[in-house]
Amino acid sequence: MKAIGIDIGGGSVKFAAVDAAGRVLKRFAMPTDTAQSADAFAAGLAAAVNALKADFGGKNIALGIGLPGDTDPQKGMLRWAPNIPWHNFKIKTALEAATGCRCFVSNDANMAAWGVYAEELKYKYQNLIVMTIGTGIGCGIIIGGRLYNGATGSAGEPGHAKIDFGPRAPLCGCGGRGCLEAYCGAAGIRRAALAAARKNPQSALAGLIKKEGFSAEIISAAAQAGDKTALALWRDIGLRLGRGLANMILLLNPQAVVLAGGVSRGSKYFEGAVREVFASQSVRTPFESVKLLISRRQDIGAAGAALYAAAAADEK
Repeated sequence: MKAIGIDIGGGSVKFAAVDAAGRVLKRFAMPTDTAQSADAFAAGLAAAVNALKADFGGKNIALGIGLPGDTDPQKGMLRWAPNIPWHNFKIKTALEAATGCRCFVSNDANMAAWGVYAEELKYKYQNLIVMTIGTGIGCGIIIGGRLYNGATGSAGEPGHAKIDFGPRAPLCGCGGRGCLEAYCGAAGIRRAALAAARKNPQSALAGLIKKEGFSAEIISAAAQAGDKTALALWRDIGLRLGRGLANMILLLNPQAVVLAGGVSRGSKYFEGAVREVFASQSVRTPFESVKLLISRRQDIGAAGAALYAAAAADEK
């Protein structure tokens, strides 16, 4: 089954086309214009899909869509998203009508997880957690070789699991306090890095932030230079991330955990702390067998959406 995948983000929309053998033939991106209406946005997506269809011969093509928020896979609808203004957006209905493709919808983290499972790992692990760490923290769960969506399509939100119940726990974008995302998502890392720089103004981290502004790459650059402040910051991130992952491993007992997304590029500095948390667990068996892996693909979502659509269409 040939397929097209769409990964919709707050800043850009990524597309990927795969052939019947699952090979990715084409990738491209366009800006996400959130100033337009949902109908106009859907029309732009349909035009891009129809252009790709023409390259494929135009027939028997499945369409997969990854949505960045609370998604209803059954209805093919985006209920709500923090960075996109279209609520209760019935994207499946709109794109099926405009393209003639069978459409399969899920959360973007789920589609990225399927991409890791199918394209990177070649279906090696049938029980898998893929955590995407970037602006937020999302998670796709593969159980028995199938994507797990949960009862309402809301499964895989460990970023909003609470790891700190103290009265001064940081506020998360979801409105709660002490969430994993509030510590290990991009905003939480930025807050911690700026605080560390203020506390240690002579550190290499503080100097780089003052010169170039904040980015996760700045923390890695300072850590690469041996800066103790940056190394301590990455270690703290790893310990907190490890606690969140440990809870998921105890619950789901996966064969592997894969870290993906922009923050994962700093994994060489925090992976050891994650493993340290795993080694400290009293219940040993699931941690002795689980593999901790790092995805090296930063554009896996669109390919994952295409591969997922192809697999889902073949089942029907």
